[in-house]
Amino acid sequence: MEDLGNMPDYIFFTLPDTVLTVVEFMGDIIGAVQKIPNARIFIADKYRAVLAVRENYKEVIDKLSDVLVYPNPNALYTLCDISPIEASGSSQFYNSTYLPLDGTGVLVGILDTGIDYLNEEFINEDGTTRIITIWDQTIPCEKGKKYLHGGCEYTREDINKAIKAKKDGQDPYKIVASKDEIGHGTSIASIVGAKGVNPEVRGVAPRCDLSIVKLAPSPKAFIEEFEAYGNAPTFTTAVVFLGVKYFYDLSRRLNRPVVILIPIGGCRGGRNGLATIERYIDEISRVKGITVVAALGNEGNSDNHTSGTIESVGDIKSIELKIGKKQKNINFEIWVNKPDKYSMTIISPSGEVYSNISPSLNKTIEIKFLYEGTIIYLEYAIPEISTGEERITIIGKDIKEGIWSFNLIGEVVITGKYDAYLIQRELLAHETKFLNSNPYRTLMIPSSSLYSISVGYYNQNNNSIDINSSRGYSRDGRAKPELVAGGVNALATTTGSKTQVISGSSVAAAVVAGCAALIFQWAIINGNDTSLYATKVKTYLIGGTVKPEGKEYPNPEWGYGIINMKLVFDNMRVKNKEDIIRDNLQGNHILKNKTEDEGAMDKKEYYVGKLFIKLP
Repeated sequence: MEDLGNMPDYIFFTLPDTVLTVVEFMGDIIGAVQKIPNARIFIADKYRAVLAVRENYKEVIDKLSDVLVYPNPNALYTLCDISPIEASGSSQFYNSTYLPLDGTGVLVGILDTGIDYLNEEFINEDGTTRIITIWDQTIPCEKGKKYLHGGCEYTREDINKAIKAKKDGQDPYKIVASKDEIGHGTSIASIVGAKGVNPEVRGVAPRCDLSIVKLAPSPKAFIEEFEAYGNAPTFTTAVVFLGVKYFYDLSRRLNRPVVILIPIGGCRGGRNGLATIERYIDEISRVKGITVVAALGNEGNSDNHTSGTIESVGDIKSIELKIGKKQKNINFEIWVNKPDKYSMTIISPSGEVYSNISPSLNKTIEIKFLYEGTIIYLEYAIPEISTGEERITIIGKDIKEGIWSFNLIGEVVITGKYDAYLIQRELLAHETKFLNSNPYRTLMIPSSSLYSISVGYYNQNNNSIDINSSRGYSRDGRAKPELVAGGVNALATTTGSKTQVISGSSVAAAVVAGCAALIFQWAIINGNDTSLYATKVKTYLIGGTVKPEGKEYPNPEWGYGIINMKLVFDNMRVKNKEDIIRDNLQGNHILKNKTEDEGAMDKKEYYVGKLFIKLP
């Protein structure tokens, strides 16, 4: 049996079955955790910490109840699987005579599966690496290279030594042991910043510097808790949070602007910007030179979301869930808009009924179905601590194939609105789905955060939204996504210097992250706007979007439109206001005429982005 009490932290945190959870605390949490042999704590800042537990996770949470303000509910994050760069208009800036932009001086941080640092696309002409750091959360390191609670941090100097070792016929992985076994991280990095050794895979910002966090995979016990089906790679909220914090700290340490790219997402939470990681993103986005780009997700056609409205007290609405043959267990959430409160009736495929199960605060209700042999655990959170809403968590053990009905009954009805979410499609068995699914509000966390630049994807070959792209808005009604980029059939480099064709919102988010790096270069590195914050980067990008005809903007599919870097910089040319208006009109932009909204008498008054312009 393991001696957990004497085990060093750097090993404890990186063991495969260690469960990491982000917690918000008050008081002496360090002293409290030191009394528990199977737990460790890493203090992230004055509000948050990461709790590591081996075995009996819920018992540890109970023991710490006096110092925990909020143990953040964990989620499983999956890759927003993989643009085409030409469609974004960014490629014209590589060798531009008037506005040459290639990402020089800007750092792009990517949370993913790692990177093939030996790939020539990430090596300068002099043989040195373009990668500033790699933090591999999966490798236990002792003092010297250990970062934060664990994992190994490799510096540019380490990577350069490894590259030289390879050229000398030695084993580079004895120096830098980090590898990208899956290849997703390498491909996403190439879309952002491949140098162009192969011109067909040159990235949006081919001279930017890169920093990589290789995320630790979810422990087996955690995957089982969420009843995840299949073997898709997954990551927990805690390791994603720590990765975002790492890039923020690195930016402050190096005093450089950084674009943080999150090409992954989770389906657990309220989609209203109040998850712990989303609130943290909002905090760091208030710092100059930091912006976060988040993939919206690929859940638009997944049948894993349904919604409805209860009109009055006593009204009943049914959520019908079809369970596929190979789905052994299920775990999903229902979110009820505050201040409403609903009870529930459950009907099994055989017709067995459990009626009017009323909300019970801080108590899990166990329901046994005789004919199916299924146990349903029902947990009400009223109010859920971060949002104030009613959250109903439903866990089905040994759930049988067929159609299960979860009938919501209005007890307190003000707004009447509710949303139900399964986990990601790749984590569900075939045919497990909601029968009356809704493709809207399928954006993933953390793309629903307030300050992040959230990116959906479209097919740049026929100018249509891809059916798999997640859609907005956020559940609290904010316009999400901000914009879309091409995300279908992008050629990217992968491990071993091979290429592959990839699609998805990861691709679109990588394109936008590269474009944000070009804006940072123009603004901060070149001195044109040295006080550049995330909100302004977002405004620049939105102001340059192309808007397909026949729609109102923003909307849940396109956001404010398609990214176009030429129009972004055209809209910055304040000395030629008339040209900007005419260029936008010719480019099928929808310009808001001031007379429509504000009663102005002059028909020549327009808004372009947030710039008010009056033609002479």
